[in-house]
Amino acid sequence: MQDKERQILREHIIWLGTQVEQQRKANQDKIVLLKRLLDPEDLGHAASHEIRQLAYQLIINDHHLERDSWQPNN
Repeated sequence: MQDKERQILREHIIWLGTQVEQQRKANQDKIVLLKRLLDPEDLGHAASHEIRQLAYQLIINDHHLERDSWQPNN
């Protein structure tokens, strides 16, 4: 592998790492908001029952997707 190829691969790895970090931060922000919607002492008092159910379902679905991503594929 030549130096130019290594440099290109390094730049791609850095870019992918940056993208992963941005997505992780966005996911954390989403979870914080959804948990606030579920909390009756926070935003939950202003959210309808249907909104709280949707927020809860999104949290559960995210949890399942994350868990499944760590399971080996057979």
